[in-house]
Amino acid sequence: MLGRLVPCVVLLGGCGGDPTDRAAVVRQYAINLHQNCVDTVVKLEALQAAVDAFAASPSPGGLVAAQQAWLDVRPYYGEAEISRFYSGPLDEAQGRMNEWPIDENFIDYTVDNPNAGIINDLASYPQINEQLLASITENGGIENLSTGFHAIEFLLWGQRLDQTQGPGERPYTDYVDGGTAKNQDRRRKYLTTATSLLLSDMRGVTAQWDLDDPTSYGAMFVKNPQEGLEDMVRGYSQMAISEVRYERLGDPYVTKDRKDEESCFSESTIVDLIANARGVENVYLGRYHDLSGPSLSDLVKAKNPSLDADMRGQLANIRATIEAIPPPFDHAVLAPPDSDANLKVQAALTAFDRFIETNAAIADVLGVKANL
Repeated sequence: MLGRLVPCVVLLGGCGGDPTDRAAVVRQYAINLHQNCVDTVVKLEALQAAVDAFAASPSPGGLVAAQQAWLDVRPYYGEAEISRFYSGPLDEAQGRMNEWPIDENFIDYTVDNPNAGIINDLASYPQINEQLLASITENGGIENLSTGFHAIEFLLWGQRLDQTQGPGERPYTDYVDGGTAKNQDRRRKYLTTATSLLLSDMRGVTAQWDLDDPTSYGAMFVKNPQEGLEDMVRGYSQMAISEVRYERLGDPYVTKDRKDEESCFSESTIVDLIANARGVENVYLGRYHDLSGPSLSDLVKAKNPSLDADMRGQLANIRATIEAIPPPFDHAVLAPPDSDANLKVQAALTAFDRFIETNAAIADVLGVKANL
């Protein structure tokens, strides 16, 4: 956004004429997003502490605690994902933080390949550290992911051998010297290192949304309200349409393939979907948990109250239909088409039917190009 001139465009009454100042809307978005990122960092710090404690003294309880800490951070990160799709800080970090599907064999052993992965390849990867993991992600294929939430998820839960059963059942003894599998010390090192790298990346994203730093991305973002509005609409639109509707709901529903299910090792995909839907709604309503302020909804309502009411209703319905899907998500996807669980997945997909058209009207009212 640096170096771009801001023309005086007609947007809900033109420059300076908005009932709600569009600059205030953009600033509220940045404030909310920064707090979201701060909360995510706090949860990742708890994950780091749990992982470090488990690696120092592996035990069944320690593994459960690390798994729970991983689950605890996911809703916060899921809400923040609406800040993707406009080349912002999260876009730059996303490749290392939350890409999937993931080829388990790139990281560690699987049932069919007990010697697979970086952990078991001492000749190619004699030292496991952050520099190594960051440098080799997607080396040899887009599913060869060495870092991020889902690499950690696989290390904590292990491979899922039966999609109709529960989450992975990696034994804690995979981390005990002389226990199951082999290279337990390298597995411990990989787990702690991948977690540390994820935390470092999220801290970097958070710093870029700190409005108190005049050099941050966020500080520049709020200086250009028109472009900020476009980015806001583009971010939540792409999250809702491309990611949630098509990739995260639609693809696994059509393929029935666990690799199309985002958090397949832990079977917590429904948590991701709900968080993403909440994040989309948050942007439109100008809120994040206890924070709230000037919103896109305010701007649209001032120009077209019925359109705003329609959008609010659709967003609430999308979130409610996703929340109604009984977990685990893949069991609902695999259930018979006329079953209650599967019908709820169908209802969630159908909830998006009018959203694309309504959202295009929202962008038109706001005078933005959201590349819908």
